[in-house]
Amino acid sequence: MDLPTTLLYSILSSIVEAALTPSPDTQVLHEPMAMARALPEEARQGVLQPPTGDGFLTISGQQWPLAPTAQFRNRQNLLVLPIQIQDPVEVVYLPDASGAIHRVWMLTPSEASVSRPR
Repeated sequence: MDLPTTLLYSILSSIVEAALTPSPDTQVLHEPMAMARALPEEARQGVLQPPTGDGFLTISGQQWPLAPTAQFRNRQNLLVLPIQIQDPVEVVYLPDASGAIHRVWMLTPSEASVSRPR
C-alpha cells in the first residue's frame, strides 16, 4: 500500500476502535454532584438482603413483611423494583402502621455514615 492509503487506513481503524471500545461506567452518579436527599428522621438503618420475591424482606437479619404499596429508591433517588436489587445494600426503611415495610432508600456511602437507629 502507498503512504496515503496506509495513513487513511490507520486513521479509520483508530476511529472504529474508539467507537467500539466501551467507555467507563457513565451510570455512576458522582456523589459530590448529587443533591442531598431529605431522608426521614424516623427511618431505621440496616442492610437489605436481595429480596426473594416471597413478600418478605430481610433487613439486618430480621424478616419483615413487604407492604403491597412499597417503594424502593436507589442511590440516585429513582424508583426501582425490588427484584433489581441483586446484592446486599445499606438502606434506611420505614414500616407502615401494620409493621410492613413500605419505603426503602438505598444509601450512598456518605448517607450510610450518618448514625441512625437500627
